Amino acid sequence: MYKKWFIGLSTLLFIACSSEQQDVRSLITEHFPVSYSGTLPCADCPGIDYRLNLFADHSYYLQMHYQESGDASTFYQLGQWTQQDDQLTLLSDEPQQTAFHIENNNTLNLLDQQLQPINSPLNYQLQRDASFQPVYPAKQFHGMYRYMADSGIFEECLTGQRWFVAQEADNRALETLYLEYADDANNALLAEVTGSLESRPNSDTGVMQPTLIVSQAEHIWPGESCGQLGYNENLLNTYWKLTRLHDEPIEGSDQQREPALVLASEEQRLSGSDGCNRIMGSFQLKEDKLKFSHIASTMMACAEGMETAQQIHFMLEKVRYWQIEGLHLELMDADGGVMARFEAVHLR
Repeated sequence: MYKKWFIGLSTLLFIACSSEQQDVRSLITEHFPVSYSGTLPCADCPGIDYRLNLFADHSYYLQMHYQESGDASTFYQLGQWTQQDDQLTLLSDEPQQTAFHIENNNTLNLLDQQLQPINSPLNYQLQRDASFQPVYPAKQFHGMYRYMADSGIFEECLTGQRWFVAQEADNRALETLYLEYADDANNALLAEVTGSLESRPNSDTGVMQPTLIVSQAEHIWPGESCGQLGYNENLLNTYWKLTRLHDEPIEGSDQQREPALVLASEEQRLSGSDGCNRIMGSFQLKEDKLKFSHIASTMMACAEGMETAQQIHFMLEKVRYWQIEGLHLELMDADGGVMARFEAVHLR
């Protein structure tokens, strides 16, 4: 009898634990969109008002308002969320990762930078809102933009969401920039804009949809893409295509080579092209420090690209630091100023 009672109790406990785990695991997989809100501690203000929007496509918006901190006190973070068991992680382009422990169906507890619970009497909880409370980000956006049939579409890099672009404010400047670099009207190019997101009705269907209002069209970067969130390419043994030089876009041409670099781990050898001639040399690498030496090139004359080729050589001589963000490599001078930007290309 005792044995049967013990087995029965164990079975009930197992079922209860399994049910609790199932509740936690299903927290972020239904009833989208959802929002969480709360006021968290602030080092130099009364508190930070958080509002987190989670969407079914695994994208998120996070709004952080610093109380009593003046006009420029609201900040936005965009990205993608992942859930593993009872941990919710927000992936963005921020250097510090944000993660929460899922306490129950209604409560998220902020974790520290080591992804551990914060041992404090202060509040680090966000509570699920009874009804969805939308966030409308206003910030600088990066995304793949295309303009066709008198309509602009912006695919934001961090979330992967596709937004219509309102035909107002600085939209005309964005269209002009795009048409300056686009090969055809259906070609998506990386755009950098400042603006805000609103929910507006579709002009044809009347259905509410996210719409980007561009307050300033800043740059179009032909030859670049968004990259992959949460993944950084390797510096060594990667084909790096030059996309920007001294903050100017580099456009390819059928009449010249593609400017690119490869830093080979074997014997720390540099190879590639300056857009006109093949280049070779060596490099010294220590953590984020990088210096090229013994740079040489072939001596062919080129109908196009000679000036750019010379600028590339001058740039390489001044490189002292490097950093990688996703698929993009930036080379910097001794003062930390970015001189060139490259994108990783996986050759077949």
